[in-house]
Amino acid sequence: MVYSRSVYKHTSLLVKQWSRNKNFELYSTAWLPAYDSSGERLAVTKKVSGGATSLFVLDEGKPEKTILTQKTLILAPSWSPDGRQIVVGVGEFSSFLDSQVGAKKPVDPANGGGQVAILNADGSGFHLVTSGPNNNAFASFAPDGKHIVYRTEGPDGEGLRIMDLEDHSVTVLTNGYDNFPTWSPRGDLIAFMRRADGFFQIVTIHPDGSDLKQLTHTKGNEAHMAWSPDGERLLFTSSRMGFKDEVLLIGNPQPYGEIFVMRYDGTGVEQLTDDQWEEGTPAWQPRRPDLSVVTTPSH
Repeated sequence: MVYSRSVYKHTSLLVKQWSRNKNFELYSTAWLPAYDSSGERLAVTKKVSGGATSLFVLDEGKPEKTILTQKTLILAPSWSPDGRQIVVGVGEFSSFLDSQVGAKKPVDPANGGGQVAILNADGSGFHLVTSGPNNNAFASFAPDGKHIVYRTEGPDGEGLRIMDLEDHSVTVLTNGYDNFPTWSPRGDLIAFMRRADGFFQIVTIHPDGSDLKQLTHTKGNEAHMAWSPDGERLLFTSSRMGFKDEVLLIGNPQPYGEIFVMRYDGTGVEQLTDDQWEEGTPAWQPRRPDLSVVTTPSH
């Protein structure tokens, strides 16, 4: 019997990649990386034995440290400004799980019933901050450390919500198919992804709900934004260059492809990656403003 086998293990360690832009160093790591404000600690998630998911913290020069393991998925960590806490999404996330095995079945709006949770950076104090029938996830801390913005989807409505962490009161920010909100380090803008005319585009809004602006108008999909430490620029992923070899290899193309950077107002767009794989979920290291971290989850 003769057969072929291809195996790829996601590593949480940083692996340097070729960069087409001399102003940026590029590294790959595991799912949805996030740096703390010092730029010394990186939070990432990856699947571990038994189908569970673990949240790891990489501190420069030290071995990776597991701070949380769940039987379900852990997605999209975001650090508090003081570096003491991390907010994550936890739950089934049925659409994400289905995409990993190539399933094409429709997704229920509750999407597995994910919820937003907060824990201390050492792994202690884990607790849910959202509840109910909706899928709540992809949260981002405000620079004041007292609020988070997150997306919600399900029978109780959809869009972006802002939660006051002191009294857990919730304010409706948007009512649309919006996702991946990320709060600017300057506090003045929240960038997010919105479905518009059949495509996913990048939009910004003030935290008070004013001055909604669509920054991209691509005949394709944009996703996974990350702010520069000074709030001047946004990293994002885009399918504007077309799908690459991954589509033929795994039959499960993602809604992005290459990584780009632009100013906060949508001008000055630059392409940072150009290869046959589909990069996604970039993060920016604060201590070195010209270094970004990217994942290649389907490489």
